[in-house]
Amino acid sequence: MRKKHTLLLVALVVGVTSAGMASYPSSASAYHTYETRLLDSTAYSLHRREARLGLMQLGYGIIDQLQVTTYTMPWLLGAIFQTVAPNVHLKSTFYDRKRLALAVSAGFLTGTVEQPDDTQIRYFLVPVSFEASVRINSDVSTHFGVRYTAVDGDAETQPDGTAIEGTLVLDFLQLWAMAEWRLSRVVAFTFTVRWVPYVSELVLNGTVDAGNPNIRAELQGDLSALENAFAIIPGFVFSWDRANIRLGVGYSDFFVEGFYVVVPGDVLSNVTFEFDVFVRF
Repeated sequence: MRKKHTLLLVALVVGVTSAGMASYPSSASAYHTYETRLLDSTAYSLHRREARLGLMQLGYGIIDQLQVTTYTMPWLLGAIFQTVAPNVHLKSTFYDRKRLALAVSAGFLTGTVEQPDDTQIRYFLVPVSFEASVRINSDVSTHFGVRYTAVDGDAETQPDGTAIEGTLVLDFLQLWAMAEWRLSRVVAFTFTVRWVPYVSELVLNGTVDAGNPNIRAELQGDLSALENAFAIIPGFVFSWDRANIRLGVGYSDFFVEGFYVVVPGDVLSNVTFEFDVFVRF
């Protein structure tokens, strides 16, 4: 009950703040215009030669219908664990008319995690997405998306002189929907729902070199706890001439931006959030 009260308090404070900002005279160059749209969880992309620099993402518009993005969290975590985690994401808004926009996107993320026992775990993620945005009127828009993520990896360790090598395979599907209500040219209210309807079994194929002959084994891990994972996140996006703030606090599982995976809700006390500070120019 206390968690729910905390979430309600946060939503109330943010709501009152946004209402006050919405009533304040907005700049004529603020970003909530017909041409400039929200990018996250939508079918829209950066315009040609437009850049986005933020805490969570760095992006650049190659042409009006194509942008390239890299997420900062994998790079930061890679630096902390002394490994590089390069990632690139391409998004193409291939259709954009008066009320409807459609986009496809794909990317990759790879990295290595080294354990204290000299175990090396290498991972490779390939997400593929489809997004659709519908402009109901000048103030209200809805956005829908589906993402399929394939995860491959391998591990290698040598405990007590015995070499163990293995590979893993995992696939999961994510759906989302977001409603956007522009309260002013500075403030937009968002309400996002995310859901994981399918997660495959974690398949591990390994080889144990304990001499001659080698021993091969195949194990399957049950990840059914992540199936039907969901998040409900109300939030706000504040946009000025260059600066932007995205803020949201919600309930249930945490969808990790940039890694395309889901953290069970009980790890973070069933609190999920969205946050980013960035500039567009």
